[in-house]
Amino acid sequence: MDDEQADRIEQRPIALHVITRYQRGGSERRVRDIVRATPDLRHHLLVGADSDVELAAEQTGAEKVSVLPALVRRVSPVDDVRALIGLWRQLRRDAYSVVVTHQSKAGVLARAAAAAGGPPAVHSLSMASFGPGYGRVENAVFRRLERLLGPRTAAYAVVGADLADRFAAVGVPRDRLHVVRSGVPLPGELSSRAAARERLDARHGTAPGRPLICYVGSLEPRKNPVLLARLLRDLHDRTATPPDLLVIGDGPQRGELLAELARLGLSDHAVLTGYLSEPRLVHEALRAVDVVLLLSDAEGLPQVLVQAAAAGTPYVAFDVEGVRELLALGARGTPVPHGRVDLAVDAVEHWLGGSPEPDVVADVSSWSPDAIEASYRSVLTGVLTASRRSAPR
Repeated sequence: MDDEQADRIEQRPIALHVITRYQRGGSERRVRDIVRATPDLRHHLLVGADSDVELAAEQTGAEKVSVLPALVRRVSPVDDVRALIGLWRQLRRDAYSVVVTHQSKAGVLARAAAAAGGPPAVHSLSMASFGPGYGRVENAVFRRLERLLGPRTAAYAVVGADLADRFAAVGVPRDRLHVVRSGVPLPGELSSRAAARERLDARHGTAPGRPLICYVGSLEPRKNPVLLARLLRDLHDRTATPPDLLVIGDGPQRGELLAELARLGLSDHAVLTGYLSEPRLVHEALRAVDVVLLLSDAEGLPQVLVQAAAAGTPYVAFDVEGVRELLALGARGTPVPHGRVDLAVDAVEHWLGGSPEPDVVADVSSWSPDAIEASYRSVLTGVLTASRRSAPR
């Protein structure tokens, strides 16, 4: 690299990304998507104490990755004040053109620090921090914080229109809410369902010819995986040809789910594959099964339902953000009120008992890498242009 090239790189605007915890998930994917979409910016990444720093550096390609030790996920008044002060100092010490925040804690603290005379802030949202599935205190606190921070946030990049509506309802200016999808691995050319099922049965030992319902995701409390056992038991008690259950994913509640399946006498009717690292295998499973299930307390726009919609497979889900949005794009599925497992059972029975329908695949073009990159460039360019125009001359 010659001196002229180095000077050009040095003169590019710098974006500071702040994330509470960098591990593996939707927010982390959005960091990577933004970096990829805006190569005309230099990107620095500031992560919280519970982060995998090597993973962050490897995956994002950020020019600089550093840790703010006081930035922790749990509520800690002392650490939170220290993190706020640390962010305030960093935003004034270095010449950042924009700060991009990810996840709830970093979103609040970094935007508050930026509001006090710092660079414009963009808040990237994978899911809400308030609404159904959250406690009374969390709802009250985070609604109030967004009312205060909304007018001080230059732009929001949210995964879906349902999520944007939730923030607009608490007073975030509508013109600052921009829908930018999270990158989701999508299936390519679809094989026949029969062929996909044959390969699935051979690979994972699912019983050929039996109806099959499927859950894909982390086995963690927010996703309520243990409820899958109760739902399966109800289906076995009332359905002439009851289905088996396929669970793709891993997490802290794996043992609890296995124990509940055993207690209900269903161990022989469930297959848990663990985490599948190859998207192709997940896509093939979603193509092969009869119904996809999602019983989460809260979501932003569930990745697995986007993939199910792209595979043309119906879903049954608690009525969280994104479920109805995908239906409007042509997906087949049934939203049920949060917590109503009985209605979820009814809906699964409906999809299992219905006559075969034409292969309908939803319009998921807004999840293409090109569309996502264009959306991020539009948001960041708009914020930087407005900031330059308002800068004192």
